[in-house]
Amino acid sequence: MNTARDQAIRLGESIHPVCGNLPKIPSAPEPPETQQNLMKIFGKDTTADLVVIAEIGVNHEGDPDAAMRLVDMAAESGVDAVKFQTYTAERFISAADPERLARVKRFSLDNDTHIRLAARAAEHGIGFFSTPVTEDVVPFLDTICPAFKIASGDIDFEPVIRAAAATGKPMIVSTGAADLPEIQQAIDWVADETGLDDLSDRLALLHCVSAYPVPVEQANVRAIPFLADKFGLTVGYSNHVIGPDACYAAVALGARIIEIHFTDRKEGRTFRDHELSMDPADMQSFITHAQGIHASLGTSSKALQASEQEIRSAIRKGIAAARDIPAGTVIGDADLTYARPATEFPSGAYATLIGKSVTRDLKAGEPIPRDAVAGL
Repeated sequence: MNTARDQAIRLGESIHPVCGNLPKIPSAPEPPETQQNLMKIFGKDTTADLVVIAEIGVNHEGDPDAAMRLVDMAAESGVDAVKFQTYTAERFISAADPERLARVKRFSLDNDTHIRLAARAAEHGIGFFSTPVTEDVVPFLDTICPAFKIASGDIDFEPVIRAAAATGKPMIVSTGAADLPEIQQAIDWVADETGLDDLSDRLALLHCVSAYPVPVEQANVRAIPFLADKFGLTVGYSNHVIGPDACYAAVALGARIIEIHFTDRKEGRTFRDHELSMDPADMQSFITHAQGIHASLGTSSKALQASEQEIRSAIRKGIAAARDIPAGTVIGDADLTYARPATEFPSGAYATLIGKSVTRDLKAGEPIPRDAVAGL
């Protein structure tokens, strides 16, 4: 007999007493929730928001006017904050490397310029902060910055980490070239200053690979969910890959903070950071697409979405009359088939209808009405 039930048997599907010919599929384990304790920074709540930071760093090359223009351009691109680097050159680079020391001195900005840059960022409604590359600049930065960033190269430098943590302000720590014990040590130094109770509100980690530039196949952005699960903190990504691909992947993998080097012009520059930076057009495009990726992530569960509610029954097969069925007929296999929509009996109710009688005439192809079946 060529019935829907027979076809299911020939296809090797088990007949479940409730679910009809649908094979029982074991439930997949729910992925663990990560990043449960997230921080607020620059007016954003990383529980729900993606924070994009333009790492201007020293791409101004020591020109205060260029630094100001970069703040303007970054703000117009849609970033949430701009970040610079602040230091005392002689405490940053040793005299054994006079060429680099001279460049670092040339690229530094004085305190007055920092103050003006912070004011310009505020005019645009975006955050301003800096990386204290040397610990002696922390007290000054504390007067103008709502947060601190620790560079990857300083993840093992206790003086600057403790000094920044002691201010009580949020901290973002990059983890480039660091192993897990070094990351844990940095976290412990922060915790010593802040206490464990406030740690998740005050500290974020950025996955980073410390090469300039990083080959895209070495970006290793899967470290982002790993770090989030390992340490229970807000985790983001600091990019050194040329192009946006790794940044998009980072957002898709749950990065809540994205730090991207920013410049006004990538071509024809000798300082290495320009090459791996985004210009205003790049940044604007990235933010537009990244926000869409971030919005699409949802939660670590498989739940019916609001947009699915109305279509659910329309796309599923229900049970219909395989032929004209006169009133009083006791339903058998030959009387039933499957067809959309599942507005009356879902396909899984097949077995429950067998042996029941119909109380009125039904036409072939008609969904079996609930009020036309006796004994339910």
